[in-house]
Amino acid sequence: MRHLIRIAVAAALLLLLATPALAQGRVIIDDPGGRLDEDAVRQAARALVNRGATVAVYIVDSGGQEDFVERLVDDGLARSNEVLLSNVIGIYVAVNDRFSSIAFGDQWSDALAVNDNYEVIRKGDLGPGLSDGDFTGGVATALGAINEAIENPPVPGGGTNINFDPTPIVLGLGGLAAAGVGGAVVISRRRTAKSRADAQQRLKDAREGAGAIIADLGRRFKDAEEKAKYDKVSYAADDVTRVQSLQREASARFTKVQGQFDDVGEQLERYEKPTNEQLGQATAGYEQVKAEAQQASEALKVVEELRAKLDEQARLARGEIERAKKS
Repeated sequence: MRHLIRIAVAAALLLLLATPALAQGRVIIDDPGGRLDEDAVRQAARALVNRGATVAVYIVDSGGQEDFVERLVDDGLARSNEVLLSNVIGIYVAVNDRFSSIAFGDQWSDALAVNDNYEVIRKGDLGPGLSDGDFTGGVATALGAINEAIENPPVPGGGTNINFDPTPIVLGLGGLAAAGVGGAVVISRRRTAKSRADAQQRLKDAREGAGAIIADLGRRFKDAEEKAKYDKVSYAADDVTRVQSLQREASARFTKVQGQFDDVGEQLERYEKPTNEQLGQATAGYEQVKAEAQQASEALKVVEELRAKLDEQARLARGEIERAKKS
């Protein structure tokens, strides 16, 4: 019996010793532009980590709420049932789009959901640092305010009600207005993934459609250039001038279209991780390229039809000459 008691006590002690370790959280920082002092951010997040929070901070060039959700999913901060993990606290800033957002799991609802306190912190603590270009200061201040809110949760209906102002904070020198829709992210991974897949498919279809007509035009122009070598020996001087003028005009259209196709692709490649909106812009670009390629195709068709007409006239003329010789 005493042996069993000693085992039970030992097991209880092991559980007690293990509890602090299990409660430890972690920090994830994604800052490709190097705008943060990561050591300072980790220090500011330490109190939250000690509470068991997983703190994720994203400072990116371009993006929005969808991108924030996708990054949280990619970093494994969502359960398979598409809900943000309960211990997560996320801060997201898209610099070029002047967008910021704060996300949190259910564990922190009393501190952040009550009276929309996350918005109070986003605007009042994160925003001023961003507006001054002090990304480290803004993030650190927001993390401190979140920890304080956990320590002293707001009272429902009192003290921290906010007045929503849709006007962005005025930009400071090199800074960022804390604009955009902030708030808790309830992830619908399936909907987000479908939206992303649809945007990617539309882009693929538009790019392939434009590419196909450009490739076909390339073959037709090569054929037209070969035929042009014989224009002077096949047609009258006025006809040669007319054919070559039309072909130069069609060729100029084709060259322009090729450049536009390349420009759309290069613009898309500038984005580290393009948003659905940016994918849509590229799709529209390829659709425009396709439309202009079709116009170049029509211009080349005029040249092809004119050559065919002149060739037929030459054939008929040769037939008349042959008949005249035989008569």
